[in-house]
Amino acid sequence: EVPGGMLAWGIPEYRLPRRILEKEIAHLQRYGFEIKLNQPVGKSGLSIKDLKDQGYSAIFLAMGAQKSVPLVIEGANIEGVVDGLSWLKAVNLGTPAFAAERVAVIGGGSVAIDAARSALRRGAEAVTVIYRRSREDMPAIAEEILEAEKEGVEIICRAMPKRFLTEDGKVTGGACMKTEAGALDRSGRPQRVNLPGSEFTLPVDMVLVAIGQQP
Repeated sequence: EVPGGMLAWGIPEYRLPRRILEKEIAHLQRYGFEIKLNQPVGKSGLSIKDLKDQGYSAIFLAMGAQKSVPLVIEGANIEGVVDGLSWLKAVNLGTPAFAAERVAVIGGGSVAIDAARSALRRGAEAVTVIYRRSREDMPAIAEEILEAEKEGVEIICRAMPKRFLTEDGKVTGGACMKTEAGALDRSGRPQRVNLPGSEFTLPVDMVLVAIGQQP
């Protein structure tokens, strides 16, 4: 619905000012780029054959990873547990995106840090990022992590939620467990190993899940 795709709705304006993005897009248009919005490809939209029939001799697919990886634990589908990427989209496109008083963000990448900092900007009083590996393993840009902490975001590493606590159908907290480094996984990073007896509870009113994206 807006040119730029995830540059426009996935990245907060404090990181990528809209005037800069709009200027770059306008620059491309001056060189003859045509942008057609709200034109789905696949399923009920255009097919690759349709595009070829229209005369296109080359087709480049660059739709990005717009689908969040779900968190499969008890309570992940209750009210107040929200897909972080969709929440950022609502924030960045100006549609209502409520931020509760106490927000937990699950994940350690750019979406997680963007969501945490955006939650503060939406009025959250306390924001906590929970990441299952060490701080050094966090995929987010180091400077962004430092800026988040300066703004008041608490970061708890080597921890992960085991289930979400509820009251009257809404999230009230996260039952979490500490972890330690195990053997390396396919990405070359240590797998997490749960530490028995390390359980703790984090009171929250909202959870933003940002553990990864996929096409």
